[in-house]
Amino acid sequence: MNSPHARLHGIASGRARRVAVAAAIPLFAATAAIATSTTAAAASPDSLSIDGSLQPVPGFSVLHIVADGQKAANGDTTGTYNANVELGGLALPIEVAGPITCLSFDGDTASLIYPIASTVPPVVTGSLSGALAVQITVTRGIDGQPSHVGLMGPMPTSSFEGCEPGPTPFVFDGTIEIGGG
Repeated sequence: MNSPHARLHGIASGRARRVAVAAAIPLFAATAAIATSTTAAAASPDSLSIDGSLQPVPGFSVLHIVADGQKAANGDTTGTYNANVELGGLALPIEVAGPITCLSFDGDTASLIYPIASTVPPVVTGSLSGALAVQITVTRGIDGQPSHVGLMGPMPTSSFEGCEPGPTPFVFDGTIEIGGG
């Protein structure tokens, strides 16, 4: 069974397989490159802008939130968060501010974390600056439904592992812009 014809056929089919595999490698590489560029084009959002009020009861504002954050392609997050305490829409002289250090997106829901850098009156100062953080999650209203917001904290900054969106039980009267991609 080791005829010259069988050996020639084995060499030819082995060579054919190697040529076929060699030809397929660039095809697979091109397919992977296309898949990667398609995934990059459909990447998650990279910015969040919030401006509005948390309302535990519709129409009764207790916290006015203004936040603008960006997430770079390498994952670095920057931005600012400011909140003023309100009593039914009347601004009170109590303010909290800090840098946005984490952003996470899930469709019409986004979450941020900010370490408390400053307060008015000055409750958080010196070594306490940045020691506590708050997570804010917002869900953009669709089909005529109101937007919602939720918050968690303040808690020790080190207790946050990521910033996946949390629950949003309160009405949010304002704008939520989730952009980029």
